[in-house]
Amino acid sequence: MIPTDPPAPSLAAFKDVYQNSERVAVIDLGSNSFRLIVVEYVPGLSFRVTDEVAESVRLSEGMGDENILRAAAMNRAAKVVQIYGAFCKASGIQEIIAVGTSAIRDAKNQQAFLARLEAESGIRVRVLSGEEEAYYGYLGAVNSSDLHNGFVLDMGGGSLQISHVEQRQLREAVSFPLGAVRVTERFLQSDPVTTSELDSLREHLDRQFGRLTWFRYKPGMKMVFVGGGVRMLGRLAQKADDYPLDLMHGYVLSQYRIKTFRKLLADKSIAERRRIPGMKIERADISLGTAAVIHEAMRVSGFEELTISAQGVRGGLFYERFLAGQEQPRFADVRKAAVLNLAHLYRFQEKHAEHIAHLTLSMFDQLPAAVHQCRKGERDLLWAASMLHDIGVAIDYNDHHKHSAYLILNDGLPGYTHREIALIALLARYHRKGQPTLDEFEAVMEPGDSRRLVQMAALLRLSEQLDRSRDGVVRDVKLTAGGDYAQLELLTRGDGQVALWSVERHRDVFQQAFGLELEVVTGHS
Repeated sequence: MIPTDPPAPSLAAFKDVYQNSERVAVIDLGSNSFRLIVVEYVPGLSFRVTDEVAESVRLSEGMGDENILRAAAMNRAAKVVQIYGAFCKASGIQEIIAVGTSAIRDAKNQQAFLARLEAESGIRVRVLSGEEEAYYGYLGAVNSSDLHNGFVLDMGGGSLQISHVEQRQLREAVSFPLGAVRVTERFLQSDPVTTSELDSLREHLDRQFGRLTWFRYKPGMKMVFVGGGVRMLGRLAQKADDYPLDLMHGYVLSQYRIKTFRKLLADKSIAERRRIPGMKIERADISLGTAAVIHEAMRVSGFEELTISAQGVRGGLFYERFLAGQEQPRFADVRKAAVLNLAHLYRFQEKHAEHIAHLTLSMFDQLPAAVHQCRKGERDLLWAASMLHDIGVAIDYNDHHKHSAYLILNDGLPGYTHREIALIALLARYHRKGQPTLDEFEAVMEPGDSRRLVQMAALLRLSEQLDRSRDGVVRDVKLTAGGDYAQLELLTRGDGQVALWSVERHRDVFQQAFGLELEVVTGHS
């Protein structure tokens, strides 16, 4: 009897995924926007954002040098926080972490405002110092990127935090009153702005950044930028380029591109900026101030590019809780943590996935470098794809390879570049069948990636066939390449006829990928 595809796990296998889960609402009361996220998590295992609410409040509007929260701004803010409190109550969320940043921190009428918020919403707000705000922004960025050395910059409506990172450790940090709303109100009051206004802002920024002698680029450093303003610039770039991925976290912007946007925005009125594809209407008036601050920070420090992080203070506050049992609230390996988090969210078949990873990487390591075009870095992509190739089964077994690719692309896998995420998703997409192609993702790929994809997909597909019965009967493999052929020896413990039958049907994918005829033989371990 010829074996068929293994049956899909029943829904019962997934219904208890979050039976021990907890939920927390993290609220950031910023100078420009108030944001709430709900994170559902299983301590020590996995987490995901299940809801997000953002409102433009402009709490710092009109504060001026007097640093007094104005009545209209406080009324807007109080109304939003009341809604947040009602939302948490209706959703049954009892654990709430709420923090206030620059505008509340600097306000002379802070205490009266906080008392009003608590009385009207039931939410107690903790006011972060500039150093604390920088710390949580750093935690959010370092736990969701490959930043080892460099800087985290977190720009809100009222302030800009710059954190110096060495070997993933926070070394020093500073907070400047250089948020988008503040610099706009102080320097850019005309519509359109005048040249003298923009020059005055540039001179002020140069003085502020110039006195930070440690804020300078060195080889190997990376700049990670956090905040709604930089995400707005990212959206403008992606819209203009017809970018193929719907991902902002990890998107790279060059200093030249930001300079171009700064000029574009300076030449337009606020009404004209609102019509730029990708522009959020509520950010149009402060978009030029945002671009000016970011560009001057890059120019003075010497960075040619920055990487956008979608995780800042709110992420940092959550990670402090999620990783509370560790000496420091940081993932030891961000990329590994991201892959395992996604795998656990969809209750992957852990034993099978780990065995596929072992077989795939074993073949990869045994192939001489001259046989394939893959580089050392691609090995990690193969591991990630091996661990995640079947997560689409959580949606449906039929076409689960396509579902796996979709889930990977939409999760984003923090710590991986957009190119790497696309390759991992494509490897999952083609682990069962089909001719691997870069599809619509060529714009984010590097030369040679088409061939690399074909070769890595061939190894992953062979491994999947070797463990077709999910019994681990093929314990290991020996792969030898010589002349115009390669020989794959299956080291089995027990009856390996299903694995041999399955892999024989896919020998052609190896030949197409590497130009070598594949011989398959069995042995015993």
